[in-house]
Amino acid sequence: MEGRSKRFSIGSIVRGGFWLYFSSIADNFLGFIYWMLVSALAGPTAIGISSAISSLSGLVLSLLGLGIGTGILRFFGMFLESDEEGRLKTYFWTALVFCSLVHLLAGILFTLLGIMGYEFSGLSGSMLIFASLMIVAGIGSIPSSLMISMLKTEVIFTSVVLSVIFRYAVGITLMLYYGLGWVGAVIGNIAQLYVKLAVITFQAVRSVPIKPVFSFRTLKEVLIAGMPSWLPSLIASVGSLLGILSVYVISGALETGYYYVSLAIANVTLMVGTSILSITLPVLSGMKDGRKRALSQVIRISIALIAPPTTYVMLYPWVPLSWLGSEYVNSALILTTLLVSSVPSVITSGIASLVYAYGKYLLVLAVNMSINIVRLILYYILIPDYGGLGGAIAFTAGNYIGFLTTLYVIKTIRFTMEWHLLIKTTAVPIVLGVTCFAFNVHWLISLIIVASAYIIYLKFRIVGRDDLKDIVRAFHIESLAVKIYSRYGDVINRLLGY
Repeated sequence: MEGRSKRFSIGSIVRGGFWLYFSSIADNFLGFIYWMLVSALAGPTAIGISSAISSLSGLVLSLLGLGIGTGILRFFGMFLESDEEGRLKTYFWTALVFCSLVHLLAGILFTLLGIMGYEFSGLSGSMLIFASLMIVAGIGSIPSSLMISMLKTEVIFTSVVLSVIFRYAVGITLMLYYGLGWVGAVIGNIAQLYVKLAVITFQAVRSVPIKPVFSFRTLKEVLIAGMPSWLPSLIASVGSLLGILSVYVISGALETGYYYVSLAIANVTLMVGTSILSITLPVLSGMKDGRKRALSQVIRISIALIAPPTTYVMLYPWVPLSWLGSEYVNSALILTTLLVSSVPSVITSGIASLVYAYGKYLLVLAVNMSINIVRLILYYILIPDYGGLGGAIAFTAGNYIGFLTTLYVIKTIRFTMEWHLLIKTTAVPIVLGVTCFAFNVHWLISLIIVASAYIIYLKFRIVGRDDLKDIVRAFHIESLAVKIYSRYGDVINRLLGY
């Protein structure tokens, strides 16, 4: 493909995206187990308080970020493409030093407020102190951005696994042996953040010369590049995190626990697609041409990967929820509602990366504003009467409004969307899943039937051979694929119609 990045390919995007997905799976699934233990040891209220503290720190981090984490991706992508190590070093250290100072000062401020006994949205002074520790850990966004830009996302996976181990060791010990309840759960979360920060930062500084450089001119350029993404990112974070805080303030910790768990499961289901798309911004930024064609393929693969699991969880939400305990099955409708807009949200995310790479910041702003203004308004209309379900409805409605705005953006940039393939990709698992649900098929058999959608994708060329080859090459399993095909090639050819 003419103009395609010499360092990156669709295969490398898929591979990098999958490592991010595995990171999310490790983080969210093991976090899912962690919350099961927290629920058993301290009850759903502990989950609600912990998630509210995390949401507050998340809001502050969004405010302090100034778009640097996103803006720096564009520069990292360009400098990695042109092998400008000196400029890469300057931008990395300038951003890291600046973010470290800002987060440290904010952490000190929240600590002082907590010591003085201030409260915020029902969170006590001690809760503010815990939030301050999470805020300081936010400096890890710059090293993470570098690892993502270099497509060394396996480093992020390693950091997640190690940090989760510490989370269990610290949090469960404090709750089980010292009876600290939500305090133990939160300290476990903080331990995870700092272990992850240490691992990623160590790997990042190994990739960049350890000679800290600070340039005010560079900082100005990064801030200018980040500002157009900062407001949309802030609004997105406010929209998402205020959903959790709003449920906590209006409906209490128990209802917050239900909403938070449902949102976590929804994120795990969608993460394989969104992880791949998150890699596209630095990749597209480094490309001179062929961006639209590359993104079209990435969107199609992303939707093909998420459509079957999303459909299954929508129809059988009680399956993952029941693993936490029978009381969480009550939030089944919340989980289904959160997943209804999964495919439109993937398309919106992909197009947003493209227009950002083009430098069309106002279009990015328009999409994110439309999503999150709707959410913010609906949160305060629906949550008082419907609790967590109201938050889920607001979240999903925002996604659909954003999708409508994205359709306008698609027309504006003259992007040719493969609608016929995307509709087929989405329809296959829906038809299989709804049929199983209508005939009351056992959930395990239904899972197998819905998963067969992947075979149908290949058989009817919804996902082509070239797509499959890209995925195989991405994971360096060509030799394994050759061995499997040499032994079972006839069966595979008959099954897929090759």
